[in-house]
Amino acid sequence: MGRAKVDGRPGGKKAKDPNKPKRATSAYFYYLAFCREEAKKQGRSISKIAEFTKEASEKWRNLNGKEKQVFDNKAAADKARYDREMQQYGGGRGKQTKDPNAPKKPLTGYFLFLADFRERHRGKDIANKDLLKMAGEEWREMDDSEKMPYEKKSQEGQKTYEVQMAAYRKGGASANGGGASVEDDVDDDDEEYEEEEEDE
Repeated sequence: MGRAKVDGRPGGKKAKDPNKPKRATSAYFYYLAFCREEAKKQGRSISKIAEFTKEASEKWRNLNGKEKQVFDNKAAADKARYDREMQQYGGGRGKQTKDPNAPKKPLTGYFLFLADFRERHRGKDIANKDLLKMAGEEWREMDDSEKMPYEKKSQEGQKTYEVQMAAYRKGGASANGGGASVEDDVDDDDEEYEEEEEDE
């Protein structure tokens, strides 16, 4: 069974943000554009794209450093443009400023497990990436009964969150006083890892 459609798009992909800056063009793609222009000047037809690209790729490999320099310079300038625009864009997250008084979302069962897993491995010299990988493997191998305490705690947290959100919407102030939750300690790597877990 394939992934569900998102915004009517197959494959579960989100719609592209039209405000996101265009990616930087590589030196090789600048060279391809140059080859197309040269072919057009010579009146050559580029009907067979695969053959044309193969030919251009072969020529690119045989260019010396000096010949490639003009394309490298164009790529470097475009990369600087992209970095500058991405900085203004805000890294593509498009997140609004959070209200510090808003209730904190509850942790999922996996994140509650991850907090326990971190605690068990505290003081050990394990890189964060490796720790996340180990946690993911252990979580996958656990049966439903082993996951149940974490899932139950997550559901309880969700109920509390809903009550707090109802109070927050009415009065604009959080029932928990806007205090930090364990989720605040979760870094971006953990968020990405959770998405991977949910996909599996």
